[in-house]
Amino acid sequence: MLSRLLRQFLFFLVHLVVKILVAAQNVYRKLFIKDYSSAKGRVTNKDIQMLLEIVPRQKNRLKHLVVLANSNDHTINDLAQLVIWSLIVGIPYVTFYDVTGHLKTLEDKLFLEIEKNKKGIPGCIKWANKPDLNGYTNGIQANTVFINIFTYSDGKPRIAECIKLIAKGDLKCKRSCNEYTAQEFGEAVQFKPLIPDPDLVLYTGALCCTFGLLPWQIRLCEFIQLSVHHNININCYLGALHKYNKCDQRFGK
Repeated sequence: MLSRLLRQFLFFLVHLVVKILVAAQNVYRKLFIKDYSSAKGRVTNKDIQMLLEIVPRQKNRLKHLVVLANSNDHTINDLAQLVIWSLIVGIPYVTFYDVTGHLKTLEDKLFLEIEKNKKGIPGCIKWANKPDLNGYTNGIQANTVFINIFTYSDGKPRIAECIKLIAKGDLKCKRSCNEYTAQEFGEAVQFKPLIPDPDLVLYTGALCCTFGLLPWQIRLCEFIQLSVHHNININCYLGALHKYNKCDQRFGK
């Protein structure tokens, strides 16, 4: 009996300590990290110089970068700067995966914030449902970034819908035999406009979770943590690119 009460007491004590630590972490994130994020300015000349220095050293050039965007923890300025950093580095596709489902409603604010950060920086930013921005500076075409915002409905529900359409014969796609190959089915569920499969997924926080992110397209991509405290800065971004360039994918060999 005493042993049982002791176990219950220890369990309660551990549970209480964990709750206190989690509460302290949340307070720290709200009071310190949020203030730090809101106090950050625009992309600086120092940031641009740091980014341009790593471009020649990249052996694995990114084609498609995905960011797990949590609107409860990430500011619009955080996400806007990620786009500009990727524009400077030369990443052609940047996708925000809307974890909370709120970023879609803030797309206009994100568009305006990217415009503010882009001033003086050459390049073209194209949106899935926005008019193209000017991509020429002094007659020279600079880097181009295509931006998409996806949600959970673009993952498993999209695959399920494609399977239903294939079963009904409403979705016409090429196939070499009665059964679909992985490549043929991938073409069937492909997004319009066509985008390459993600190479790298950036996430923040202690938990590495896909949240239902494009399950068919992330077979070979790398998941790299930006920060454990959800804050985003250029050093975290550069560190993630460095880790990605050290990866050696063997594709199952």
